[in-house]
Amino acid sequence: MIGMRDALTLAHTKIRSKRMRLIITTIVSGLVFGVMAGATILVDGMSKSLTEFARQNLDGRFLVSGTPNYYGPVDFNPSDATLIAEVQKYHAAYLAERKAAAKRYGIDYDERSEIQPVTEDTNPNVPAEFRKQINVQSVAWQRYSKDHPSSATPKDAKAFRALVDPLGATTVYEPKNLGHLSLTLLPAGTEDLTTTSTGEPSKEMQTAIGQGQYTVVPNELVAPFIAPANNAREPAQGVPVLLSADDAATVFQKTVDLPKRPKDQAAQVRWFKGVRDAVNGATFVSCYRNDAERARIEEARAQAQEIAANRGNRDYVQPDLLLALPTTPCGQVTVTKDTRTAELKKVQDNQKAFEQEFNPTPAPRAELVTFQVVGLLPSPGQANSGIDAVLSILVGTNYGFGAVIPSDSLASLPDTLRHDSLFAIPAPVNNDPWMGPMGQDMFIASFPSVEKARTAVASNSCQMNWSPACESMPFSLGAYGTNYLTVDDIVRQLRPVILTLLIIAFTIATIIIWAMMGRVMADSRRETAVFRAIGAKRSDIAAVYVTYSVWVAVRIVIFAAALGLIIAGTVHVLFADRATKTAQLAYAVFTPEPTFSFLGFRNPVLWLILGGIVVMSLIAITPPLLRNIRRNPIKDMRDE
Repeated sequence: MIGMRDALTLAHTKIRSKRMRLIITTIVSGLVFGVMAGATILVDGMSKSLTEFARQNLDGRFLVSGTPNYYGPVDFNPSDATLIAEVQKYHAAYLAERKAAAKRYGIDYDERSEIQPVTEDTNPNVPAEFRKQINVQSVAWQRYSKDHPSSATPKDAKAFRALVDPLGATTVYEPKNLGHLSLTLLPAGTEDLTTTSTGEPSKEMQTAIGQGQYTVVPNELVAPFIAPANNAREPAQGVPVLLSADDAATVFQKTVDLPKRPKDQAAQVRWFKGVRDAVNGATFVSCYRNDAERARIEEARAQAQEIAANRGNRDYVQPDLLLALPTTPCGQVTVTKDTRTAELKKVQDNQKAFEQEFNPTPAPRAELVTFQVVGLLPSPGQANSGIDAVLSILVGTNYGFGAVIPSDSLASLPDTLRHDSLFAIPAPVNNDPWMGPMGQDMFIASFPSVEKARTAVASNSCQMNWSPACESMPFSLGAYGTNYLTVDDIVRQLRPVILTLLIIAFTIATIIIWAMMGRVMADSRRETAVFRAIGAKRSDIAAVYVTYSVWVAVRIVIFAAALGLIIAGTVHVLFADRATKTAQLAYAVFTPEPTFSFLGFRNPVLWLILGGIVVMSLIAITPPLLRNIRRNPIKDMRDE
């Protein structure tokens, strides 16, 4: 009987006697599996690192944004004769009210100045039944719409919660967009209204705050980006706001000594931290003016230009009501002269009252708002090629807002700094029947796992192609904050590819090892016959060759694992630091000091590759081994 030690000794002897054949087999098979092992380690390492950065960035949550999905109601036909007749009745009633009011105020009124309820296309190529259409901008249609509201389910926060709660959402957030306020940045806190700019806007005015892109969001969503308070922010001096690093550097370039953004990623991280520390607590001012006040400014500017153009003209008579532009930043227009007669004042006052009765508008308003920077939003660098470009795609962040006002921080301010009445001004609503009511903010839902977030997005998004099913979706959902779904998609899509390649590799390697083992067994027929002749059992002989096969497999495993580690380790050494800086900028995660690693060993595919090599070797040796131990030993010895 051949024991384990004997089996090992004999297997080792065969390995030494077939060294060149073994080396070739090990290298060829190991190369195939080593490349696959290296790719698996890289994919797993990248996935683990990106997930960790996203976890720190979003505090372990997976956010999904939802925007109302609006499609034209199927029952709305702007050329419907019955509907046109109804809207025309509303228009006639509206005109009657206007005429009666004009008579009551004693003013002249021309009904032709009203927006007509029906438009008519005179193009002969348009079918006759479609030439007349309802004018959705008319007062008549607005009144009709108000009296006949849509039967569609409102797409508000309640409806959004009803959609995402059953899908596993834990929290729903309601950001508030303030873009409709059109807050105007006042660089250096000054304002010049004497001229209208017609050239290229300054760099400051091209930033998010220069364009008035503010959004109020809960502190939870932006907590990682709020810088620690410092003496400059205690006590608070204005509305707290988070800016992008590029916007902050542009706006405060003249007041704070800030270098330009460097190209090197490591230098960009230092630059980002420098900008964050330099502007932390800095303030700037913006101005709010409503349409009524803007109209007065235009009138005052036109008067000033007219007076300047007629300077020295003795026949020129200045207006009875003379307006002056404000002399202080975000001030209001003032009246410097009013020589109107009592009768003219009465007529003009009656005209205003007449318009207010049918189209109430707020009084002219101007309000100066002071903002205070409390942190910076993620600011990924620009990368056009190479590993930086790939990483920029993977770690891309998108919060959908230009400048962010943390709502909890805002609420903690004293009344004099909060501007409650200003921020409470609602966005204008457009009741266009084709598009649905506009002006609603998007909603954000938090999910505890990527699987639940993926399910929610997959069942409520049209991706790139519209389909009838899209029309029935109340909201269009998508990943919010980071590209966590993109990363997860890549990993998911690579798994079947790797498995397919693994099957192909196993097949190729099995054929190679099978051929080698078959040759080894063919060369060992006499040896096997001798063992059988001296009393060795078939199981003893099988133990020798199984041990030999496992020994070969272990060599291939070691070679493949070493090659995989070399491939992944080389990539890690060359690009880990750059990847770390890219991810830090994209996620704005600097503390604790996170690092990006290309090395990951938790993927079961990696262990499947290494374990599969052993299984494959055993499978390869089984057929020739069975043939050998079943052969007649006397015949094999005679043949030799």
